Amino acid sequence: MCSNFQKKDIGRGAAYIYIEAIASLISGYLFWLIMSKLTTNDVIGTSSTVITFATIVAVIAGLGITTGMQPSIAKSLSEKKIDEAKLYFISCLLLVSIGIFVCCLIILITGGWIVNSFHIDFGLILMSIILVTSYNTSTLFRSVIVSSLRTRSLPLIFIGSAGAKIALGTLLLVLGLGSVGLVIAFTFNYILSSILLAAILLRTIFKNAEIKKLLRNLKVNTKKILLASMVNWVPVIIMLVGSQVGTIVVFGAYGASKAGVYFLALTIVTGISSVMSSLYTVALPTLSSLQDYRKRIAWQTIRLSAIIILPFSCSLIFFSYEIMNIFGESYVNGSISLQILLLSMLPICISDGVYTLAYSYRNYRYVFMVGLGISIPQTILYFLFVPLYGEPGAAMAYTVGSIIGCLASIIISKKMGLLLFWKELSIIFIVSTSLGYVLSNLHLNYILGIIFTMAFSYIILLKINIVTRADISDLLDILPDSISNQIVTFVRKFKRS
Repeated sequence: MCSNFQKKDIGRGAAYIYIEAIASLISGYLFWLIMSKLTTNDVIGTSSTVITFATIVAVIAGLGITTGMQPSIAKSLSEKKIDEAKLYFISCLLLVSIGIFVCCLIILITGGWIVNSFHIDFGLILMSIILVTSYNTSTLFRSVIVSSLRTRSLPLIFIGSAGAKIALGTLLLVLGLGSVGLVIAFTFNYILSSILLAAILLRTIFKNAEIKKLLRNLKVNTKKILLASMVNWVPVIIMLVGSQVGTIVVFGAYGASKAGVYFLALTIVTGISSVMSSLYTVALPTLSSLQDYRKRIAWQTIRLSAIIILPFSCSLIFFSYEIMNIFGESYVNGSISLQILLLSMLPICISDGVYTLAYSYRNYRYVFMVGLGISIPQTILYFLFVPLYGEPGAAMAYTVGSIIGCLASIIISKKMGLLLFWKELSIIFIVSTSLGYVLSNLHLNYILGIIFTMAFSYIILLKINIVTRADISDLLDILPDSISNQIVTFVRKFKRS
């Protein structure tokens, strides 16, 4: 079991990643909100389709390195073997660079066909190449910092780069650059964060690197990282295609305007998912370094993720019209898609937890099965549902695929001996959904409705001991004393009443 000191370090590492993820959710929402006010549905749809395409290619180019490297680097850093961690990093950087070069070359070769098939500007093809490169460097550098649990700098770096993205996007749209300007601004976020993250790595974790000494074992370590990455790479690509290709299918079937509406709804849901996956991000290197208690910690990670996310996501289901209306009247039709997409949160929570546990055991067959269980149904259903139902069909495919993947994860969890306590998960979901439904029927302002749904959900979960003293204790360990004292007072008040 982790010591109290290790537990606090892990908790604080997760806390900073949560802050970063919440900032990502808010800044992503603000970015697309501001952009939607400054330009048309078609510009939003075209740029979002290019961004989706570039993101898929970027993950292909990344070869799964950012996940495959984490157990090795985390173990080296935890054992204070800094030179070994540096060598792993050099191996990862080399592999990612090769992947980027090959994929970008393919984009250039097929660029003419892409332009003619989708009727987009060639400048967007060039920007997609820069996005593929900067996405991978930023993700690689961030993964090293996450593995070290020195995550304090991540929220500041993200907030700074996200702010620059919004400012640049606003300027370029005002100047009339349209979709190209939007993609430039989106890409600049990754460029700036890559520079800042590299500076942090060179100044702290990897300072005074002896390159010549490290290169002696480069071949062996590169092979080890590549093997660990490949088994994760294929299911991640499949899962990403399953979750993201819906935007491209909608673009091809109904045009840029509909694709833009669906993309914004999907962006809200993927933003929430990123907050939920923050705990899993820290859990992977942590679980990989443990010999015992992995299943217990994996279950607690699933449970805490559900406690944190479901009250918020369930409240949005009943206020989705108002949420989409903020972007403008032309986006309110996306409220149905948003409602359907939000139903995927609980299945994704479970699947991600099982996936993380399987990967920590290096049981790559189970990792592959979870990925296939989610993405294959999603991808097939996109092509079946989108022609029939439009963008709500894409949302249906996403959610149904997530549920099927969850069922596959449950089967795998039983084979690994992971106990899932369905009563607790069901209570969290039912309490959050019921309160959201009741408060929406009172015709409250949607902001108050969301806040009250979350607040009352946590009060009830505290009263019925779904949120326990141990949960509060773990939270207090990672918070400043001034905040933790207020939480203690609040909890005692409701426990006595």
